[in-house]
Amino acid sequence: MTSCPVCMCGGCARSRPSAVRTPAPLTSSKDLLARSDEFAALWDRHEIGLRPAGGKRLIHPEVGLLDLECQTLRDPEQSHLLLVYTATPGSETYDKLQLLSVIAASAR
Repeated sequence: MTSCPVCMCGGCARSRPSAVRTPAPLTSSKDLLARSDEFAALWDRHEIGLRPAGGKRLIHPEVGLLDLECQTLRDPEQSHLLLVYTATPGSETYDKLQLLSVIAASAR
């Protein structure tokens, strides 16, 4: 019987409420590799941890929605990435970030 890639129940027991059980906690990627063919295939492709391009939408408790663009700066010699999130000058998000800098400065 093939393991369910969602809950590793062996079935899927999730479709039978009387048979639902909590799977044992996983301790490492080796556990996932042994239990899930889907995970193993993704792991072999070495795409773990890749980030989609684009921006982020964040909700800040004081100023609300922030739409940020992301730039990725790469250092190929060290295999480092630096993600820099910015707002377009003149945008509502830019103005909110300016306001946050004033709030932070006055809190010191």
